[in-house]
Amino acid sequence: MIFVVETEERTLIAFHTEAEAIANCEGLDVEAAIWLFWSDRGEPLKPEFSVPNRRGMFVVENGIYSLVPATPDHHANLDEALDEILNFESPPPFNSAEAVRTYLQNQGRV
Repeated sequence: MIFVVETEERTLIAFHTEAEAIANCEGLDVEAAIWLFWSDRGEPLKPEFSVPNRRGMFVVENGIYSLVPATPDHHANLDEALDEILNFESPPPFNSAEAVRTYLQNQGRV
């Protein structure tokens, strides 16, 4: 499970796999910090680009990235960030802050 927050609308979305999360979060937006990521234990993840985003005069292309563990100061753990989330766009059990906290507790994080 990968948790993703869209930072402009403060919306949390849960994806079953890293590949699914990456497919839904364009590299240009990731680089602009519009998306933040957490592991299934609520630990921060950061994008690591193997192919950088490209911006030219006539072409804009998303790069290729994977998710790796972030340093502790990169962004807050998910259990701390939940208080700032306004919307939950995932089916149960990820459709509320309380439900996500319960999930994280069951994963041994909180």
